Amino acid sequence: MSSMSKLFLLLLTVLLVIGGVIFFWSSDEKKIKANLASLAEYCSSTKREPVVETLKKVTQAAKLCTDPCFVKIDSINIDHEFSPSEMTDRFLMLKKRLPDTVFSFHDTFIEVATGNLAEVITTLRLKGENIDGQFTDAYELNIVVEKRDGDWLFSSFSVVEFMKK
Repeated sequence: MSSMSKLFLLLLTVLLVIGGVIFFWSSDEKKIKANLASLAEYCSSTKREPVVETLKKVTQAAKLCTDPCFVKIDSINIDHEFSPSEMTDRFLMLKKRLPDTVFSFHDTFIEVATGNLAEVITTLRLKGENIDGQFTDAYELNIVVEKRDGDWLFSSFSVVEFMKK
């Protein structure tokens, strides 16, 4: 084998290794974004959503969270850990309180700090209808995500209060 062929094979190998690292590194971000999209879908609701579908969605939303999951929302004095059943109850209350509401995440920044921990900064947008008419709200969230048994699960949600930013 000529030295030119060896150099070509070496260069090809290096490129494949770099490509693989980039592909697998970004796949963690893709999985986290996919879980955010699923969470938004599970929390969104319609007035005509069947009860069975609602229960299925809140159960799926809770499965995206660790046991326990920490939630901090200063404006309504929430600052503690929730078990999976408590998270299910909270998601159910949220859907009942906000019927006909679409949840979505925007301007999402993900930093995978270690192999099993990531920090997410994102804007949660709520668009829906209530007794007073249509509304649109936005909240900045800091989310901690942990990789457990190959799955990225939400372990902490903190609402960034406007006046504290």
